[in-house]
Amino acid sequence: MGADAAAGALAVMAEEWQGEPAPVRTRPDREGVLADARTLLDRYGPDARYWTNAAAAAGDAGPDFVAAGLAGTRFHRFVTGAYVDGLDLFDDLGLIAVSADEVGVFWSFGAS
Repeated sequence: MGADAAAGALAVMAEEWQGEPAPVRTRPDREGVLADARTLLDRYGPDARYWTNAAAAAGDAGPDFVAAGLAGTRFHRFVTGAYVDGLDLFDDLGLIAVSADEVGVFWSFGAS
């Protein structure tokens, strides 16, 4: 997955999992949210590689996560519907950034 798609995935993690009143794609500060995501990922450099558990990236190296939002993005589940310390973790979206010097792991869980 490319850097632009990775930034989109990271930006979408700012959305609420249930009943999102303003998905990133409709927010007036959309470009600011994307700029913040790019700033976080810039630390990994231009040669960084990115992986996600989103199924949308399995067949497309540059999925538009911002257009899809959480509701439109299927994912490969790394958690189950089981309760963990009182939280029902039912959905997750993750991003892994890898450079020659470090690894970054970003994850968002929808907890009820």
